[in-house]
Amino acid sequence: MSAPTSSLRTARRARDSVEATPSLKGPLTWDDASRVEGSRQLDGTRPSDPDPAADAGSSLDAARSAAPTLVARVRKNEVAVIVDVDEATSLLLGWSADEIVGRTSLEFIHPEDQQLAVENWMQMLSAHGPGHGVRFRHKHRDGSWVWVEMTNHNLLDDPGANCIVAEIVAASAPQADASGRDAASADAATGSDAPEPRRLHEAIRAREQLLHRLAEALPLGVLQVDASGRVAYTNRRLHTILGRSRATTAAEQLSTVLPEDRDRVTDALDGVLQGGLDSDVEVRLAASDEWGNKEVRLCTMALRALTTESGVVTGAIACITDVTESVRIREELRVRATFDEVTRCHNRASTMAALEQMLTAPDGRSAPSVIFVDLNRFKEVNDRFGHAAGDELLATVAKRLLGAVRAEDLVGRIGGDEFLVVCPGITSAAQAMQTAQRVADALEHRVQLKAATLACHASIGVAWSIGSDLDADGLVNQADEAMYEAKRQGHRHPVFFTTR
Repeated sequence: MSAPTSSLRTARRARDSVEATPSLKGPLTWDDASRVEGSRQLDGTRPSDPDPAADAGSSLDAARSAAPTLVARVRKNEVAVIVDVDEATSLLLGWSADEIVGRTSLEFIHPEDQQLAVENWMQMLSAHGPGHGVRFRHKHRDGSWVWVEMTNHNLLDDPGANCIVAEIVAASAPQADASGRDAASADAATGSDAPEPRRLHEAIRAREQLLHRLAEALPLGVLQVDASGRVAYTNRRLHTILGRSRATTAAEQLSTVLPEDRDRVTDALDGVLQGGLDSDVEVRLAASDEWGNKEVRLCTMALRALTTESGVVTGAIACITDVTESVRIREELRVRATFDEVTRCHNRASTMAALEQMLTAPDGRSAPSVIFVDLNRFKEVNDRFGHAAGDELLATVAKRLLGAVRAEDLVGRIGGDEFLVVCPGITSAAQAMQTAQRVADALEHRVQLKAATLACHASIGVAWSIGSDLDADGLVNQADEAMYEAKRQGHRHPVFFTTR
């Protein structure tokens, strides 16, 4: 009995906070019942206030005789302190509002049933909406114990209620089963506390609530349509992704899809609704951000058919995921893995990979050549003007190299002050040298930096792969040797690698 006792102490400590909670004040109204029941028509009538001085026995008899149709409603806060009761509560249990408000509901539950009641209460608090009914003995004002069935509805997140609403109806005393347990104990052991039809109804309701809660918790938009394309269900995330509220038809719901992508979406919807063909499509949306600025968002849409056991299509469900950020991050990672951050040329890894691919696919008539460019006296620039000036010089050199070569040529930075130009489809050594000379001419002009104006000089070596079985590293090594020969000769013209 430790759990009920602890909960009782917690509830008593919280009782003093009831009057300080304005949202829980005020009489219990039929609005609370409508929140609990939704659009269901309520049965029964509202009895008049009983005379507090009336005979308790006659009050109990009246309550028990009215039990089949009488539903008492009690409002509680999150720690089960009673904050209001309706007139039916007094008729059913004999207690007036003044006698019961401010006390915890656990005080009125039979000690043997408190554990069951606490477990039911904790289960109800774990999810918004209706809870499961529980049967236990409730203390009547005359001192007797009355069997009741209570269903607690969690409306704490409802701005109009902000409380727990308990529905109480009179219940018949349970009969012992073959094992000697009373029915209430058997129900607690099996998880059943209601007749079979009601258990089935509650099981269906629990499944629906589970699916609804799962759909609302998913990080993707969910759209369900019937066979005619009319919207049957949407979750909140869908409205956020699409940038519009719930619509009547799928076409209206997806109206923010860019015009050039709508035909693809229409074809996919027709395919799933008319032929049961599942599909996955990528679409772009014209959405607005939180400041009202228009932006294009990239989304994936997974369409799946809903069918009967015989295979008849009854509708479809679409799961829409906003992949804009993941695509952006993936592209950013690709760029970082491919390009040099300072010069925006290809980095060493991607340059060597591209060269290796060209070397493994020769056409017999042409082959790639490489131009190795080494900037002279680059360290002096860094030492004298700083690394920012050095980076500025590198970026300028890269821009000039890109302007001097063909569109199909690749420019990469393979070291601190070293560049490699990869030229596919070269048919002669002369053609390779012509490209190298254009590179040398482009670098002869002085460079205007923020810190100073500098002369730009480079040593250039050229190698051509025709007639050899060299790999990328071997060809680059040949161009490197030619570059060092140009450096030794001290002139600014490219040197072509030749075997000695």
